Amino acid sequence: MLSHPLTFLIGYLVSTFIVSFLVVGPLGVFISMLFRSRIEKRYTQGLYMGISMTSFAFMTLHYLLYLRGYAVTGWSSLLKDIFYPPAYF
Repeated sequence: MLSHPLTFLIGYLVSTFIVSFLVVGPLGVFISMLFRSRIEKRYTQGLYMGISMTSFAFMTLHYLLYLRGYAVTGWSSLLKDIFYPPAYF
């Protein structure tokens, strides 16, 4: 049985969010703390949000380009295709 590529979109976005904000963001802050002796809390919070949001955006862009490779171009019908896959699948 073939799966529609959009079926995994929600799961991918949730896992990307978790990886971005619980792994990549804290890791980036930790690495920056290794190179600076004194860091303000405001700086680390901004760095955390910036790294996490950028990571999330790039991983989401990666998945959208993956869908584009499957010739999925009807972006307005994205949610409809997730919950109601086409009849030919």
